[in-house]
Amino acid sequence: MKVICISCGHSLPLDAAYDDYGGLIKCYVCGALLEIKTSEGKLQALNLPGLPRDPLPGKEHANNHHA
Repeated sequence: MKVICISCGHSLPLDAAYDDYGGLIKCYVCGALLEIKTSEGKLQALNLPGLPRDPLPGKEHANNHHA
């Protein structure tokens, strides 16, 4: 399985040990920490920890009140 670093765009090969994994990996090119979740050898989620995640489309934040 390969993961593309969302910080620098480099392709990161992952071996079978990451087929069912949730946690951090480090890009060996730029040093960015990536939070990944895999299941059955397929990438399910990829984030840069510490960055705010976009809300789901059609959902508003509870503290966004429009007058």
